[in-house]
Amino acid sequence: MSALQWVLASMHGERLLSRNVAGIILISFLVTVGFGAVNLIVPYYILALKGLLVELPEKLGTVRAERAALEIGAMASAFMATRALFAAASGWLSDRVGRKPLIVTGMSLYTVLGILYALTTAEWQLIVLRAVQGVASALVWPVAEALLMDTVAPGLRTRTLSLYIISANVGQVVGPLIGSAAYEASKRLLEGHPVVDIFRAPFILITIATLPAVAVAATLKEAVASTARTASEKAMEMFRGGLRELPSPVKRALTAFYANGLLNGIAMGIMTSIMIVYIIDFIAKEPTKVAAAMSIAGLAGLLVSYPVAHIADKLSDTDRKRLLIASYALARLLLATIGFIRSYPLFIAVAAALSILMNITMPLLRSIQAGLIPSRLRGRVFGLQQAFFNLGMVAGPLIGAYIYRRYYTVEIVAGVTGAQAAFIFAAVLGLAGITLLTLYYNPAAIAKAWTLHRSRSELGAAATAEK
Repeated sequence: MSALQWVLASMHGERLLSRNVAGIILISFLVTVGFGAVNLIVPYYILALKGLLVELPEKLGTVRAERAALEIGAMASAFMATRALFAAASGWLSDRVGRKPLIVTGMSLYTVLGILYALTTAEWQLIVLRAVQGVASALVWPVAEALLMDTVAPGLRTRTLSLYIISANVGQVVGPLIGSAAYEASKRLLEGHPVVDIFRAPFILITIATLPAVAVAATLKEAVASTARTASEKAMEMFRGGLRELPSPVKRALTAFYANGLLNGIAMGIMTSIMIVYIIDFIAKEPTKVAAAMSIAGLAGLLVSYPVAHIADKLSDTDRKRLLIASYALARLLLATIGFIRSYPLFIAVAAALSILMNITMPLLRSIQAGLIPSRLRGRVFGLQQAFFNLGMVAGPLIGAYIYRRYYTVEIVAGVTGAQAAFIFAAVLGLAGITLLTLYYNPAAIAKAWTLHRSRSELGAAATAEK
């Protein structure tokens, strides 16, 4: 049996592929395709808007992409600033008015912005559009994750989230290739036109390719929470304080997850602002080769994500914690080496390994967090997690872009330039975050706390019944 047949059989046998799961997975795929395609084009587009790229990249000896680093960093920070502001609110709102209206609104906004990208005449306009796109993202992703958790049973959460992540991974594989194809088509259609116009047209083509995501969002259904609720969930309904009334071990764990989200957000923000710039500067200048490197790395993560998640769902909470910490730590150590690579094949190998590890940790992290709290609070918890992560990503891109641009070839310490130091700093932040999870996420203490909470709830219910 092939890997694909095994996955499909598993989903069919456990009725995993409901309309919501299938719809959200497809939306995740299409939107990630759009992001991956656009991210490939943006550095060249910024250079062209600034008048620094007047010939096609493949005709030049080098493309000094670091001259676009600050703008790319500002775009990422603007995106995450608005996303951080709206993410917690969107989770809270979705708990009250429903998930679907927010998802449909966010998807419609994505489409409008895709067209506006092609109409910009200055790089500052890209920053403004990216900020508005952050609002759309806040309306979609924390809410979509909460809807997934509402839809499936606890025993399927890691695999469901893994499929969700797989869809994004497939988008990461396909997205850069779509961006490269859109660029090649634009070159042929607009041959002889200014370079800046050749880099405008792909935005229109990419938007058309991802337009079905809006229609899919309209088919989603609000999930009804399971009537077979646990005693802890019933007890939580009695409290008006919500998150404030969670048992202490749960609150400590959530605090560690939020702190890790903040630190990881800064680290990921640094990577967001400098990774593609680094590739163009040191690995490959042509959009086609850049797209291939990004796609191969994404494909590596895709191949292992679901099988590992299937195994993780069968592990104890303690063993899942061990797997999370080991994968997370190794991923951050690999990240620290990226800035020293100059070989195209070696970069692909390291990026692929990093992708594999990140696609083990991401669904595992979310599944563990979802299992800490009742379903009625998941929208707020996922929203807060996204808010902390996004807050870190407000600062991260600016920090990474500044270090990279300002100290591009400057030796900061023995043999380490600014381009390399940025990756090392991101790795250190990631290791700090996983240290917090190691110290404050205690599965045994959490299980004991919920057992005690259940006992108190049952005693309280019995006393109330006697009255």
